[in-house]
Amino acid sequence: MVWVILILKYLLLFLIFLFISAALLKSRAGGKKRAALVVLRSGSTAAPEGKRWELGKGVILGRGGDCTVNLPDPYVSSRHARIILQEGKYYINDLGSTNGTIYEGHHLTTPQILRHGSQIKIGRLVLQVEAPEQSGTGRSFWLPLFPGIILCAGSLELYREQLLSGHDITMLVTAALILVVSSFIAEYRNQGSPLLIHLVGVLAALGLIYIYRVNPYYGLRQAYWVAAGYTLFWLVQIFLSEYKRLLDYKYIFMVLSIVFLIFTIAFGVEAGGARSWLSLGSFRFQASEFVKVFMVIFLAGYLEENKEILRVGTLKFGRFYLPDWPYLGPLLAICGLSLLLLVFQKDLGMAMLFFAIFLVMVYIATERSYFLLMGMGLFSIGAVLMYYIFPHVQSRILIYLNPWRQIEGAGYQIVQSLFAIGGGGLFGQGLGSGFPKLIPAVHTDFIFSLITEELGLLGALGILGIYLLLVWMGLKISLNTADGFGGLLACGFSSIIALQTLIIVGGVINLIPLTGIPLPFLSYGGSSFLSNCFLMGILYKISVESARDAEEQGAPHAVAAQ
Repeated sequence: MVWVILILKYLLLFLIFLFISAALLKSRAGGKKRAALVVLRSGSTAAPEGKRWELGKGVILGRGGDCTVNLPDPYVSSRHARIILQEGKYYINDLGSTNGTIYEGHHLTTPQILRHGSQIKIGRLVLQVEAPEQSGTGRSFWLPLFPGIILCAGSLELYREQLLSGHDITMLVTAALILVVSSFIAEYRNQGSPLLIHLVGVLAALGLIYIYRVNPYYGLRQAYWVAAGYTLFWLVQIFLSEYKRLLDYKYIFMVLSIVFLIFTIAFGVEAGGARSWLSLGSFRFQASEFVKVFMVIFLAGYLEENKEILRVGTLKFGRFYLPDWPYLGPLLAICGLSLLLLVFQKDLGMAMLFFAIFLVMVYIATERSYFLLMGMGLFSIGAVLMYYIFPHVQSRILIYLNPWRQIEGAGYQIVQSLFAIGGGGLFGQGLGSGFPKLIPAVHTDFIFSLITEELGLLGALGILGIYLLLVWMGLKISLNTADGFGGLLACGFSSIIALQTLIIVGGVINLIPLTGIPLPFLSYGGSSFLSNCFLMGILYKISVESARDAEEQGAPHAVAAQ
């Protein structure tokens, strides 16, 4: 009997690492055969005939010293062409070179699929492709089952400990079916990156287990939000014909963001020291959770249209060239106004998230490091001002510096979080054996502390590993998207998940001051879950369309002779 109890308590930990292992194998499937470029003809001793370069996950071909495949030929541009691995196939596209790239006797105008034995002429060099046809990632039967298996395994242990009623079990089974069916639909559509849905499903399942474990009332409400969030995810797939259409509405999303924030200041209700909630009768939602998605759409559209002038600049300031005010001004004005409105709401955690996303996207679009330096300087100035303006900011900084001094007051929450994390050890106390009632609001900001207490350091690393995979998949989609708007959009959405995770996890372990934003897909909260499902719906749509466009452009009939 003791062994059965131990198995039930630690089955969740085992399943998390089993899922991560299966997800890693899935993500790497189809890319194990090594492809390469081999020099067939060359007039240069620096690139003799027979020289080969492995393609790996992708290479840049050119004369520049930073190119992976360095071709020392005066007729080759500094950055001439690029080869990328996408969905198990290699694609080549020209990077606007002076003399062009010739593939199979035709000038390259659109990305093309590389096939074994094909020839590429760049300058005076002729390269042959050794690219065995990839078998693709294949479909997995087990990966879509993991959200349901994890949810059922956790529910079984909670029921054994009499923490769940029959009605709760019914709701959890229904939620498990929603997660599993959605994962199977994504997997067997064989489009895009279905691993995104599997990762979100596992996080949602773990969130449901631990929210129910804290309080079945909140767990029941979260189950409804999971159903609503997944419905929103699939509505995006059905009604958003193509993600590029969002570019036409970027200013509408910008206006909606400002309106939502103004309405929150005028009519919002305060909770946790921040006036960040809008109330419609018994229904209450956090507008800033949706604003973060709208602002990324606006930023991706605006930066894509103006990235060249923002990157080069025309106004000389010392040794630097800055963009003209007509291009830089609207960007700074809109983002500055959004941050100012969040400051008026005292929602400084979301303001910090917004500012970080803004900096990341501007840097990705412009590749200018001085924007980052300027942003860090402005952040430092703003942080000092907020400290002297808002008393609750001073309180959080003091708690961060020494929570033990206020252990009976404002520091109680973070101290109990540290006790819970430290008490988890390597393997944790086991599911259902922690003390969640000792941490105030544990089902929201501090759910990571409870998971670490009951699943230990290994469980915490497993959760972070899932988030890492989710962000990594998002960045892969960004890199593999030929369209600049889609690449920035995917990068912005991935940054939201990454930064939000880092901010809240850093807060609960007292690495940074606590900011009070939810952990994506794990923490209790309908606004957070819905907005993140909307975000993931668009990200999945980008992956589907990018793969489809690459296939269409790489088809033989798409090759035009010139």
